[in-house]
Amino acid sequence: MATKNESKNNWDFFNRIITDVDENWNIIQCISCGKCVGDCPASKISDFNIRKIVEKVLIGDESILKEEDIWYCFLCNKCSKICPKEGINIPLFILSLRNEAFKKGYNIPQLKKYVKMCKRFLENGTVMKESDLPSERIEEIKKICEFARIKYLHKASKKNIGIEE
Repeated sequence: MATKNESKNNWDFFNRIITDVDENWNIIQCISCGKCVGDCPASKISDFNIRKIVEKVLIGDESILKEEDIWYCFLCNKCSKICPKEGINIPLFILSLRNEAFKKGYNIPQLKKYVKMCKRFLENGTVMKESDLPSERIEEIKKICEFARIKYLHKASKKNIGIEE
């Protein structure tokens, strides 16, 4: 059983997560039904499990900030849409955890990977290096763009699919 002092620390951690976002208080309503995990695309391709993350926060386990799990969420909002409880905004909750982890300097190597991917996307229009894009994929993208009447895709494939600036 937790001591009085340990319980205070647990509540302090939870309070830090919800300080800037009132909507995060709603996470207390979670009934652990699992619908969010069952519908989550991130949980299908990784060990991401929002129920475990919520549980750790509610018991004040700050170790969640050091784990990569909070970085796997796609922020797609499918979990919030399927949740039987109203007002639980998982993407906002995950962003609060990421912000707290960032403030504490946790998962910086993981964050650097995402920053690198974002930079590559902004500079090249793709998260992959141009050389990593197989010619078959470029042809598939070209067909999709022609069908959708899209004239510009991104820098990385422009020259490969014959689109002029």
